[in-house]
Amino acid sequence: MPERERPDKADEADEAERRFIEDLVIRGEVVHEGTEPLPPNATHEVEEEGGGVPRKVRRRRFSSQ
Repeated sequence: MPERERPDKADEADEAERRFIEDLVIRGEVVHEGTEPLPPNATHEVEEEGGGVPRKVRRRRFSSQ
C-alpha cells in the first residue's frame, strides 16, 4: 500500500509564517522598517522582503485596541 505524502513540518511552519505575515499586511498592521512615528494600527515592521513582499517581520508593539 503506498504511503500518503504528508507535508513536512518545516513546510507547514513556513506556510503558517507566510500566512501570518500576509494577514498582518491585509489588516494594515505592518510598516516598513524605520517608519517613525509608528501609525496607530501598526504593530510590526518589515525586517526582510523579497520582490516587494514582506518575508520577515518584527513586533514593535502590541495592539492598542
